[in-house]
Amino acid sequence: MIEVTNLQKTYRQHGATVGLLGVDFTVPDGQIVGILGENGAGKTTLLRAMAGLLPAKGRALFDGKPAAAQYQRLSYITAEGSYYPALTTAEYGALLADLSPAFDEVRYREFLDFFSLSGRDVIGRLSTGQKARLELAAGFAKRAAYYLMDEPFLGKDPFTRKDFIKLMSGTLHGEETILLSTHYLDDVEHFLDRALILHKGRIVDDVLTDDLHENGETLLTRMASACGWDPQHYLQFGQEKDD
Repeated sequence: MIEVTNLQKTYRQHGATVGLLGVDFTVPDGQIVGILGENGAGKTTLLRAMAGLLPAKGRALFDGKPAAAQYQRLSYITAEGSYYPALTTAEYGALLADLSPAFDEVRYREFLDFFSLSGRDVIGRLSTGQKARLELAAGFAKRAAYYLMDEPFLGKDPFTRKDFIKLMSGTLHGEETILLSTHYLDDVEHFLDRALILHKGRIVDDVLTDDLHENGETLLTRMASACGWDPQHYLQFGQEKDD
């Protein structure tokens, strides 16, 4: 189980306090949760703080322990990546296997094949999209209990995104817990069990996707309502000048 209590990471910007302003939630084992919100809502800060990659106030516990106390059971996946540009993808996999006993090299090679990456490819010569695919392959080759995924689909075409979600669905055992931050709401709509919606550093909605669909809503409409988005706002552009 994940337990997050009053987690905060704040900054001063233009005289105001911004960032993650204090969030509380729990996630039972096996649940797939979307971390949704506009740019700057605090999604990346939340996941990085939970993973112990940012100093923060409050607590984020995985089965009662912080991330630093059980590195082997967590996998943090981001499109930014943490690469060694001089290595080939095969050498990178061997390095990760040395660092983590939970890393599955066979599974890693299967993901490389799926993403049309060769073990001879030098990481520094890969495109942005290829590096993002490499990060997904490396992250899911670590057979973890908890996956924290921050915008993992950036740089991927819509077919690759859909194929990878199907691949994830087919390879998960049902016991893994996933927190997934993404703007591709249509792609993950039926993959998520639940959505936490952030707005200006706070959770403003927490909804089960089954309940959402029973009410005839979508993730996009629910997020728009929770964040106060006005679809007619663009009509105000230029009005002040006209006045």
